[in-house]
Parts: sequence; C-alpha cells; structure tokens
Amino acid sequence: MVDTNKIWVGRNGERFGPYDEATLRAWIAEGKVEATALGWREGMADWQPLHVLLGIAVPPPLAGAPFGDMAAGHRNELTPPPDFHWAGLFVIDLFVGGLLGLVWQFIQASWIKKIDPSSRAMLWLVISLCILPVAWFLMLGVVLNHSTEGAPDAGAIAGAMAYVGMVFLMALASIVLRFIAFFSMARSMREKLPAYGLVPDIGNITLFFFSVYYLQGQMSWVARWRTTGRDTPPAPKAVFWWLVLGWIGLCMMFALLVGLAMFGHAN
Repeated sequence: MVDTNKIWVGRNGERFGPYDEATLRAWIAEGKVEATALGWREGMADWQPLHVLLGIAVPPPLAGAPFGDMAAGHRNELTPPPDFHWAGLFVIDLFVGGLLGLVWQFIQASWIKKIDPSSRAMLWLVISLCILPVAWFLMLGVVLNHSTEGAPDAGAIAGAMAYVGMVFLMALASIVLRFIAFFSMARSMREKLPAYGLVPDIGNITLFFFSVYYLQGQMSWVARWRTTGRDTPPAPKAVFWWLVLGWIGLCMMFALLVGLAMFGHAN
C-alpha cells in the first residue's frame, strides 16, 4: 500500500525521497532543504512548494547550498559500506566452505553499527556464533559416551535423546539469532539511509532465503549510489530467484537423465 503521508522532494529535474513530514520540517529548520523546494505526495495533481504543503512560513533566504548539492553532501557523509559483489562473495564462499560468509556478516554488521549506533546486529551474531561450539561439544560428548559404554540401557538412551534434543534446540536458537541479526540490519538501513537521500527496497522473503548475499547486493548498491549519485539500476533481487529456478531445473534434468539411463540399462 502506498504511504500517502510521505513526501517527495523535487530539485533540478530529480526527485528525492519520499520523506515523512517530521524529517522535512527538521531539515528545513536546519537549512538542509529549501522551504521553496517543490514537494509532492500521493493523490496530488501537481507539485507544490514545501512551505505550502507543510503549512509553514517561508524562512529568510539561506546562504547554504541548494538541495541538489546538499544531497551530494549527504552522500559523502555516509560511511562507505562494504563494496564487494555478491556473486564473487558467493563463489568464494563455496570454495572455502562458507567461512567467508561467516566472516562477512560481521563486516556487514560493523558497517550497520556505524550508521546506526543503536543496532544490536553484531551482538546477535556473536551470541549465535558462540552457541554453535557448545552444541557441537554436547553432541560429541553423546557420541563418545555411547561409543565406549557398550550396549546402552533404556535410561541411557533416554538421556542421550534428551542431549540430542538440547543440541537441536541450541542449533535452532543459533539460526534464529542469525536471522534476527540480518533483519535488524535491514531495518537499520530502511530507517537510517533516507536521511542521506536514499530509500532502500529490501524484501524480507529474499533476505530470509539469501541472507548475507542479498544484503551484500543491497550494500553494493548503496556504495554505488554514494559514489555516483545514481540509484538505478536497483539493488539485485530477482536474480537470486532466477538462480534458484536454474538450479532446480538443472537438478531435475540430471535426475531425468539418470532415470533414463537406468531405464535403458534395465531394458
């Protein structure tokens, strides 16, 4: 649903936003946006000056830079995000068994902490990572215990099952905390980047399935915008689903070829 309360700002043939009224009022008061700049919200027939749209008095002329130059200044104030193509990250991660992705998520959380000091994504990732060794040590203890004691009785089996259940719950908690960290980072980007003039479109479903790679695609898009001022083409999203469909198609084709080969061999 379109948010009719948010306002687009027009300057030099470009549009910025959309922003909420409170943000625009604050920027006008601080001299970051001209009150005479044009604004538009959903449902309006044409653009109107912001001071008309917001119902505020026109302040004296500002000595600062116009909105277009100010937008460039906002871009430069943004801390550079990690800029590494998601596809390269994915390929290298395949060769190193997921270790790069494990490290890279902390690099992403570190940048988020710089633009949003209140972010707890790094904390969730640290806790998630610390839980896994404990779970594996518990599982190893179960395996070693039952490999040296001989035939277990019913009580031993019940105890082992309890340990296995505990390991499963700890592993599940680690995964949940990791997802909480990624969604927390996405929320920080949605909340903090508009102040610099950029509104990200981060899909929750795509983030859920592709986590670190999808988030890196978003951050590389932000890095390009910070350098060039261009927000087109948008951050990658559909390409992830096309890759999944391609992989499924290859697996089905392989299964079909194996089935045909076995059928031909049987005949």
